[in-house]
Amino acid sequence: MWLVGQSSEATLGCKLPSNRQVLSRLHYLHCLQSKGISESATIIADEVLLLWEKARIPTRQHYHVVSKIKEIFAVWKNIKKNAKRQTAAQQFKEGEFVNKLDLLFDIAHANAMNLITVQEDRDFLVAQRETGRRGSMGPIDVKLTQLEKRRLVRHTQSETRKKREAERVNQGYKPTEFHTSGDSSNESASDDDDVSFVSTKRKCLRPTSIVTPELSAALDRTKVSDRNATYLLAAVVQSLGHDPANVTLNKESIRQSRRKQRKQASNAIKESFAINGPLTVHWDGKMVPGHSRNEKVDRLAVLVSGGSTVKLLGVPAITNSTGLAQATAVFNALQDWNLIERVRFMSFDTTASNTGRKSGASILLQQQMKKDLIGLPCRHHVHELILAKVFSELMPPSTGPNIQIFEQFSSAWRDIDKSKYSSGMEDEIISAELQPMHDNLIQFFSQQLKEIQPRDDYKEMLKLALLFLDFKADGVHISAPGAYHRARWMSKIIYSLKIFLFRNQFHLTTQQLNSFRQFNVFAVRLYLKSWYLCQIPASAPHNDLKLLQALVEYKAVNNSIGSAALKSLGGHLWYLSEILIGLAFFDKDVPVAEKAAMVQALARESDEEYQTRIQLNEEIIPQRKLHHFVSSNTRKLFVALDVNQEFLLLEPNQWETNASYMGAQSTVADLKVVNDVAERGVALMETFNASLSSQEDQKQFILQGVEKHRHKFPNANKSTVAKKD
Repeated sequence: MWLVGQSSEATLGCKLPSNRQVLSRLHYLHCLQSKGISESATIIADEVLLLWEKARIPTRQHYHVVSKIKEIFAVWKNIKKNAKRQTAAQQFKEGEFVNKLDLLFDIAHANAMNLITVQEDRDFLVAQRETGRRGSMGPIDVKLTQLEKRRLVRHTQSETRKKREAERVNQGYKPTEFHTSGDSSNESASDDDDVSFVSTKRKCLRPTSIVTPELSAALDRTKVSDRNATYLLAAVVQSLGHDPANVTLNKESIRQSRRKQRKQASNAIKESFAINGPLTVHWDGKMVPGHSRNEKVDRLAVLVSGGSTVKLLGVPAITNSTGLAQATAVFNALQDWNLIERVRFMSFDTTASNTGRKSGASILLQQQMKKDLIGLPCRHHVHELILAKVFSELMPPSTGPNIQIFEQFSSAWRDIDKSKYSSGMEDEIISAELQPMHDNLIQFFSQQLKEIQPRDDYKEMLKLALLFLDFKADGVHISAPGAYHRARWMSKIIYSLKIFLFRNQFHLTTQQLNSFRQFNVFAVRLYLKSWYLCQIPASAPHNDLKLLQALVEYKAVNNSIGSAALKSLGGHLWYLSEILIGLAFFDKDVPVAEKAAMVQALARESDEEYQTRIQLNEEIIPQRKLHHFVSSNTRKLFVALDVNQEFLLLEPNQWETNASYMGAQSTVADLKVVNDVAERGVALMETFNASLSSQEDQKQFILQGVEKHRHKFPNANKSTVAKKD
C-alpha cells in the first residue's frame, strides 16, 4: 500500500492502534476483501473501540470513529492522486502525511482525562499520544522501551535542527561583505571571527481571516457553498471599501475556517447547555439520501425538552430502524451530553419499533439507562392513526401511494370557480346531524383561529371547517390543493372538505358523495376538536375519556365509523394509565368534585402489575370516570416532575390559590405530549443532509449552528438581524 506499507488482516497489538494500522486494515478490507468504505470503516471502528475499552479509556461515539476513519482514508486518497508529481508542495504533503502515520489514532472522549479515575490509565493515554507511543497494555518490554526512548531522542534532535534552520530561512538573513582594509572603522569587523548578519526580508501584512462564528453560521443556514461564499465575500469586502488583497479569500481557506468555526461553536453550545427541571427525550427517524446516488441512510433525530426550551442533541446515522438501534443511538446522545441523570420522560411515535413490549426502543432505552422513564407517546400520531382507520373504512383501497380521487380533484382545480362553493349545511343529511352542536362547533373553531397555530395547514383546516358549517368569515380564500399522497394524513381532511364544498362543480358518484359526507361529518363533529386539544398535557386524560365515550355514542349514528375509530383509539390509551392519569389533577376543565374523588383514589393500591396502556371493555366506557383510573402509582408522576404534593391536603377548590399547585401546573404545561419537535429535527437534517458537507462530524456541527442561528434570528427583519447579543 502506497506510503503506508503492507495490508493488515487484523487490528492487533499491545498498544492502541496507530493511523498506519487503521489505514492498513482499511486497505485489506476495502481493496482485498471488496467491502464498501462504510462497511470497512464500521468493522475497523468495532475493532479499535474494543482495544480502547481494554485500555479502560473513554472514547467518542461509534459514528464519530467511523467518520474519522473515512476522513483519514480520504486524505490518503487525495495525496495519492498526485503521487506522480514531483513538486515541492506534493513532497511536503507526502512527508507530512508519513510523519503522522505512526501517531496514535486518537478517538478518546473530549473529557477523557477527567473521566478516567485511575492515574495509571491517564498516564498511559498521555504516553500513547507522544511520538513513538511508549508504553504497552501488556507486560513491559524492556528492549522495546529502550528502543522507543532512543527513537524519541533522535526525533527530538531532528525536529530541533529543522526548526532552527526554518527560523533562519524565514528571517531572511544573509552575510555582509567581509572587509580587510586597515580602516579603523572596519577593525572591529575584521577582528571578529564570526560572520555578522542583517535582515533583508520585507515585512508584509498577514491577510486577515474574514470568517467569524456569526458569518459561518449565516452561510450554513443559507446553504452557501465554499465556492459561492468566496465570490460573495469578495464582493462584500470590496463594496465596503476594503482591499480584498488584505483578506484571506479563497475556497480552501474559507472551507477550513468554516470547519473550525463550526466545531468551536458546537463545543461551545454543548458546554453552555443548561435547562432546569426534569427533561423529556424525544426521537424520530427517517430514511434520507446517503453519499452515493442510490444509497439511503437511516437517521434518528434526538432532542430533549424541558421548561420552554427544546435542544437538538444530534441526528446520527443508525444501521437500521430496529428498537435496539434507536435505543442505542438515543442513549449515546444523552451520554455524550451528560444528560442521563436528568431525563425522566420520553416522547416517541407509537410505532411497533418504539412501543414493543420486549424489543421496543422505549423499553430497551430504560434498560440501558438502568432506570424507569415515563413514556409520553405522541398524541398527534395516535390521532393520525384514528383518522387513517376511518378513511380506509370509507374509501376504496389504492394500489399506489397517491389517492386517485384527490389527484383528479387537483387536476380539475383550475376549471373550478372558487367563489361558488356549497357549504355542508346545505345538505339535508348533514344539516340534520350537525344542527344540535352547530353553534358550539363554530365557537370552538373561531377561537382556535385566534390562537397561534404552528403551521398554515392547521389554519386551513379550521377555515374549511367553518365554511363547511356555513360560517362566512371575512376574507375567505380557498387555497389550491397541495400534496395528496397517503402519508400526509392532514391532506385527507383538507381535500375531503374542499371536494365536498365544490361537489356541484366536481363530478362524484353517489357512493363517493356519501363517503365524503360521512367522513366530513365525523371530522367536523368529533375529530377536529379532539385533535386541536390533544397537545395540551393536562387535558390529555380527560379528552381521551370524552372521545372514547363520544365514539361509543356515535356508533348509534354511524356504526362502521364509530367502531373503526373506537378500535383504533382503544389500542392507544396510555394517558388513562395509572401514572399519566395524574396529568388530569392539573386540568382546569375537570370538575372540583371529580378532583376530590381522584385525591381519595390515591390511597387505592393497584390490583395488578402496572401497565403503560390499558384495555377497556366497550360496555363499561360510558360509566368510567377519571378517578376510576387513579391509584397509588399515580404519585410516581408527581415525583418525576419534582412536584410538591402538599396541595393534595387541601380541598380542590383551594388549589388555584396554592403556590405549590400553581408551580406544578406550570411544570405540567411545559411537558411535550406530542413529538412534533422530533419531526422538526428530522426536517432540519433533510434540509442540510448533503448540502454543505459529506463528513459526519461536520454535518452534526452544521445542525447545531443552524439551530442556534434560527433561534437567534427567527426572521429576516432588520429589527431582528441588527440586534446585538
